[in-house]
Amino acid sequence: MGRVSGNTIVLREFRWEDLPDIRAWVTDPAITQWLSGAFMKPHTWEQTEQYLRNLLEGGSGANFVIARREDLAYLGQCNLMMVDNVARKAEMAMVLQSQYTGQGIGTQAGQLLLDFAFRQMNLNRVHLRVYADNLRAIRLYRKLGFRQEGCLREDVYRDGAYRDTLAL
Repeated sequence: MGRVSGNTIVLREFRWEDLPDIRAWVTDPAITQWLSGAFMKPHTWEQTEQYLRNLLEGGSGANFVIARREDLAYLGQCNLMMVDNVARKAEMAMVLQSQYTGQGIGTQAGQLLLDFAFRQMNLNRVHLRVYADNLRAIRLYRKLGFRQEGCLREDVYRDGAYRDTLAL
């Protein structure tokens, strides 16, 4: 898939050396509270290795590490999943390590990923789902041009309560 370059970051391929950085966020409740059910419980080391192995073997969709431009250090990752080549659409996901939030990295990564989706993959539509109370992510996605299309009430049961998700 190659690299996609921005001003201060690049979207690059995964490497086995990314394992400790991935491990840091899959075990961080401040991050995983906002992610899908696959990350509801902390991953074992073996689960994280298998997750990375799947990505290294190509996974499905388009999977990128968000990396610093100067040294290619792992900052987070972004993905286009559930790619439908007939309808030309995909679902977007993104995660950043806690220390890199609030610095414009998510905005730049999202712009690069969407540019890749529309120009390289020739997609017609990119959509996503986000917890209704994840205000930071919602602000980012709106900045990237996403608009709310619906609210799935009590869509997810997590931490002893039902939570709404927004379709953007």
